[in-house]
Amino acid sequence: MSEAILETKGLAAGYGKKRAVFGVDLSLAKGEKLLILGHNGAGKTTLLRAIFGLIEPMAGSVMLEGRDITGRTPAANVADGVAFVPQGHGIFKSLTVRDNLELGAFAENDKGKLPERLETVHDLFPILKERASQVAGTFSGGQQQMLAIGMALMHGPRVLILDEPSIGLAPNLVERVMEAIATINEKLGASILMVEQNVQLSLPLADRVMVIKTGVTVYEGSPEPLRDHVELMKLF
Repeated sequence: MSEAILETKGLAAGYGKKRAVFGVDLSLAKGEKLLILGHNGAGKTTLLRAIFGLIEPMAGSVMLEGRDITGRTPAANVADGVAFVPQGHGIFKSLTVRDNLELGAFAENDKGKLPERLETVHDLFPILKERASQVAGTFSGGQQQMLAIGMALMHGPRVLILDEPSIGLAPNLVERVMEAIATINEKLGASILMVEQNVQLSLPLADRVMVIKTGVTVYEGSPEPLRDHVELMKLF
């Protein structure tokens, strides 16, 4: 495996005094697509939120390219090349598509890079160019998810963190979103850390899989064994 770009060591996190994640070690290699699976309430979203700085870890550390970024603000992480697309799309529904994409680049100091990045987003999701002046809240769920991913790409992330990008989407749109994620990884070189519930459509995308159960890692390795439904269910 190539050098890790993102790591956690003994990461614990939760809300108030209640822990939802207990000492998780995670390593995302440069250029890798790492899929995190687990039942509802397993701690997957909490883990991502702690990594990105949306909640303060209770213990452990988060490292980016060997540098400790534990508890750093989301804005600082964005500026350092880490993007996060939360559940529910995370767009500004009252603004136009164009305005949303421009806001996605808020952390970019070199505005000269933005036209090329906008072109990249438009190539990936042509509908965002076709409907640039449309109010984002009038988009379908799948279109909003494309916009949310497009916003994340506007500052050229090296690490893209996605929390259930398929949630609430029709199967054909899930396939489109998964194809886009694969393209982002292959052509833009972004390392992907993704939580998903849709095992059938996300497993073929993954280079490696982690399964979390009640806040601890119960499997880490190749996606191949998990293609067997019986083996997968043993972990849930």
